[in-house]
Amino acid sequence: MVAKDTSASRHVHQAHGRGDGKGFPQGIPAGEAAGFGNSRFADSLFRSPILWGSLVSAVFYGLIHYGVIDNRYIRDYFAGHPVEYVTTIMFFIGLASLLATALVTIRQSGRLGGYERIFGPVPSGGQPLSDCPGLLARLRDVGSAYGNDLLLQRFRDALGRIIRRNSAEGLEDELKYLADREADRVFESYALFRVITWAIPVLGFLGTVIGITLAIGNLNPAALEESIDHVVLALGIAFATTAQALSLSIVLMFTKYLVGQAENNLLARVDRQADDELLGRFQVSSQEVDGQLGAVRDMAATVIGSSEQLLQRQVGLWQSSIDESQRRWAGMAASAGEEVQTALAAALEKSLAAHARNLIEAEQAHVEKNQLNWARVQEALSEGAKATSALQSSVTEQVQILHRTLEATGQIARLEEALNRNLAALAGSKNFEQTVMSLAAAIHLLNARLGNDVGGANVQLKPERQDPQAA
Repeated sequence: MVAKDTSASRHVHQAHGRGDGKGFPQGIPAGEAAGFGNSRFADSLFRSPILWGSLVSAVFYGLIHYGVIDNRYIRDYFAGHPVEYVTTIMFFIGLASLLATALVTIRQSGRLGGYERIFGPVPSGGQPLSDCPGLLARLRDVGSAYGNDLLLQRFRDALGRIIRRNSAEGLEDELKYLADREADRVFESYALFRVITWAIPVLGFLGTVIGITLAIGNLNPAALEESIDHVVLALGIAFATTAQALSLSIVLMFTKYLVGQAENNLLARVDRQADDELLGRFQVSSQEVDGQLGAVRDMAATVIGSSEQLLQRQVGLWQSSIDESQRRWAGMAASAGEEVQTALAAALEKSLAAHARNLIEAEQAHVEKNQLNWARVQEALSEGAKATSALQSSVTEQVQILHRTLEATGQIARLEEALNRNLAALAGSKNFEQTVMSLAAAIHLLNARLGNDVGGANVQLKPERQDPQAA
């Protein structure tokens, strides 16, 4: 509901002769007004949403810190950062404001049905104006039993206006004015709630900025793996505060919608019942109608024109303020996003460059080490190949020598066998000594050949002088 301009309301109020100049509701006697003033502070303190919201917040966080509420998500989203504490306290204050309004609305809606025809039926020909004090006395009796409800206050204001002007002319306009004034009061009663619903998303955005700032501050390119846990924790704070603020704002706005619907229904019922009770009840002379009709018509036209102009001006101001706020929010969000993106890109680029340099250095060291190892392996393989080749040559020579030795040994064996046969043949010969000398010469020749091949052992056969008779 759009609030009316206060200057226009004062103009209409003065034009119709309303207000007692003391700030008390019209139609309340002096003694009752004094009692109202004395209990005003205590009543406002008892109904203060700040007091009840703070108490509920203290109880809530006491249950969390003493372990009665031991849920990880509640701790993360409500007790993880000071911004979450402030957001929660403001949420409970706003919720207390809505609940207080809802309780009053429910109570008055339940009692509204008991006020049917509180003044009784309308007498034939209308009720004289002299009965207004009696009607006010009846309202005081009903108010002492039921309290100061909206409908009773509406009746008091209307009857007080009739008593002061001693005329019921313009009562319909008066009731419309009272309805508009009550609507303005309802709108103004949500001033604290509007501030809270504005501040909670701002706190969520503030928590996001703080979390991102902490994440960037904890990012260490030299020890990326060690600092990643701190960065994730700081980003968790940023996201948790934003999620909490948005969730609590949604809850408050839906609750405000329900309470506002109930309150609008109550005001509509009060307006309808006040019109049914008061319009057409009092006597109106024809002279009053004819004499004041032109003035009332002119005044009404002036008031309507002024109200329309003021309303259009106020709507324009509100629209420009909303547009400017949206532009500022968009600019702030864009600049913050660009700063965060630039900082993260610079940090990541620096970290990746350092990591690439470390990888290149490690790769170069590893390549050099591998090349050195391969050089050593190749050198060892070359030396092994040389040793193997030398060993192979030596083995080949030894095999050749062994082969010649075996051949010489075979020849010796054959020579020995031939010698034995010759000795056997010459045993009985007279020329034995000459034969032995020939054989010795052959053996010397054989030794000479073997000495050239083996370079070693000589076979000598010395003849022994034997008695020719021995044979």
